[in-house]
Amino acid sequence: MSTVKTNRIQYTPSPFARAALLHLAEVGQLTALKPHVSRRANLGGFLLLVVEKGAGEITADGKRYQLGSGDVAFIDCSKPYSHSTDDKLWTICWAHFDGPAALSIYRKFLARSGRPVFSAPDISRYLTLFESLLKTASGASYVRDMSINTILSSFLERLMGDCWEGERHEPEDNMEAVRLYIDSHYMEDITLERLSREFFMEKTYLGHVFSRVMGISPIKYLSSVRIRKTKELLRFTGDTLAEIAAKVGFSSEQYLSRVFKSMEGISPREYRKRWK
Repeated sequence: MSTVKTNRIQYTPSPFARAALLHLAEVGQLTALKPHVSRRANLGGFLLLVVEKGAGEITADGKRYQLGSGDVAFIDCSKPYSHSTDDKLWTICWAHFDGPAALSIYRKFLARSGRPVFSAPDISRYLTLFESLLKTASGASYVRDMSINTILSSFLERLMGDCWEGERHEPEDNMEAVRLYIDSHYMEDITLERLSREFFMEKTYLGHVFSRVMGISPIKYLSSVRIRKTKELLRFTGDTLAEIAAKVGFSSEQYLSRVFKSMEGISPREYRKRWK
């Protein structure tokens, strides 16, 4: 007797998809009929796994994680990992995928979540995405590689938003307030010390939580807001760089130019010239 019942599709992406898109290797659903263990090593790519019902365990990076219904795992398959279920036989959905930006996305996920597993607030949304993947991968549409890329992107977008769930909500709410404060006061002399005083939070903790929630440090976010405003002024006004620097909060024209080029790859003057 088989240990599992599966419905899977092994997918072959086009060379274009492999080079440019999030692309699928395999997607499926598995229902365990008896306890079993599956071990993999040096597989490559990444695994998205959702527990539909039952319970089991995943081992990744030498650590064990217990999973139950509604839990989600995001695993780097270039390293050894395993998943198993015992008497609480599980039903899981999974997708094995890769892409040019997949590793960076995975690292961003770990920076935000702190671990490769979390509990989803609404599992039905993940199951719907798996159904879409199965349907699309089994079809014959000319644009199915693009469609798969879109579905995987939606999956990862939801995952990145949900993996913060289960932590205290107050810091996340506070970080939105910090972000809005920066949006409104970017032209002023904003430092971590000022934000710390304004929001009654220790500056190192504020910086850590903001980076984890927003995916960017407070000071880098401030620079991005200032550069966005700089671009607007370069395009739609005749202000000099010195005038623009003063308006958006940079201490000098030279500092503005240095930050602008590091973020945009060209100088403010080159940017203005392109858009005139």
